[in-house]
Amino acid sequence: MALSEKICPYPAHRMDFIDVPTVLKVSALFNAMAALAWLLLAQLFRIAPRAGQLMAAGHLLRIATQDCGDCMAGWPALLRQAVPEFGQLACMLLLLLALRRMLRNRRHPRDIAWLGGLGALAITAGLASGSGLAPQLAGTASVALLAALAVREVLRGVSRHLTPVVTALTTLPFATLAVVSLAHAAELLLVPGWGDHVLSGALPSPARAVLGFVITASITLSLIALMIWRLVTRIQHLTHRDSLTGALNRRAFEQALAEAQAQLRRGHGFAVAMIDIDHFKRINDEHGHLAGDAALQRCVRIWQAGLREVDRLGRLGGEEFCALLPLDNPANLADAAAVAERLRASLAAEPLHWKGAELRLSASFGVALPVLGDAAGDVGLARADAELYRAKGEGRNRVCVAPDLSGAVAA
Repeated sequence: MALSEKICPYPAHRMDFIDVPTVLKVSALFNAMAALAWLLLAQLFRIAPRAGQLMAAGHLLRIATQDCGDCMAGWPALLRQAVPEFGQLACMLLLLLALRRMLRNRRHPRDIAWLGGLGALAITAGLASGSGLAPQLAGTASVALLAALAVREVLRGVSRHLTPVVTALTTLPFATLAVVSLAHAAELLLVPGWGDHVLSGALPSPARAVLGFVITASITLSLIALMIWRLVTRIQHLTHRDSLTGALNRRAFEQALAEAQAQLRRGHGFAVAMIDIDHFKRINDEHGHLAGDAALQRCVRIWQAGLREVDRLGRLGGEEFCALLPLDNPANLADAAAVAERLRASLAAEPLHWKGAELRLSASFGVALPVLGDAAGDVGLARADAELYRAKGEGRNRVCVAPDLSGAVAA
């Protein structure tokens, strides 16, 4: 999106059959269509609306500053030089801000602002010096740095979720832009008179025009792929998560339990902890169902904070939950009981404040180890459920643990 045709370092050799004005018009048309597509995604379908708006603005800005060289005919030389450099920098800044939105990176964009500010200051200083070379070097170096930052953003955002091949393909356009920008900076420094050639206003060579368009289109397609990945991730989240609390829904938890049972014979042990919120009906009756929903959300938020990334928390229905707790030692029931006790204590320590009332929340826990040969994990769940009822019968707000049946096989 932010690539000027001028930054390709390679001269044309045998591409005279390509009509450069036509390539530039195709590039402008592509950017106009891309801007319209991003606006439709943002406004009509509400898919990453802020990112879509930023991308649309970047494409339109590119048309105005990079794909419309004839529009600046007759302008003062200083303005003709300043507009492409600042426009290219602004396009890259919009691209980076949109990229962070797509990848749900909530870091403050302070680093982007600093790089953008330094780039703008360097371009301004170059223009003030009267040199034709200095502002071009400043603008090209800024694009290279921002493109490298885009590579880092993509790697941080998707490398843990996508295969190495897909991750490499996604970052390739940004990496190419960084390399080509650095090569152009070297060309400006090493090729005598090249800076003046760029300032002459001559059309780019066919090779430059084509490569500029290809990189622009590749970056746009890469961002669209990231958008589709985000949409698929969102659909998967809705499919596997309880809409109120964000915990796994019953179907997803049962699938995770079956997978854990399949790993049990290979020595990958786990425990299950059945959880029931104490006196939940009383909360609904005395304070209303909205208070009950808030209580469920508070419980899950506290429990998720106390669980490891490998642990799984599912909502089985109503106020009943279950935690799947992988163990380093398949027979180490004490570790699982300690996790359950930590979850119990953290919930009891944090009351829910609801419309001026302080609602004390607590839960009862039943913990058990699974048994071999129980494909669906029903035996382990039943044993944990029996301990849960024992905890409720003994006064609630406590953890009860089933006897260790290590090595037992389901009948």
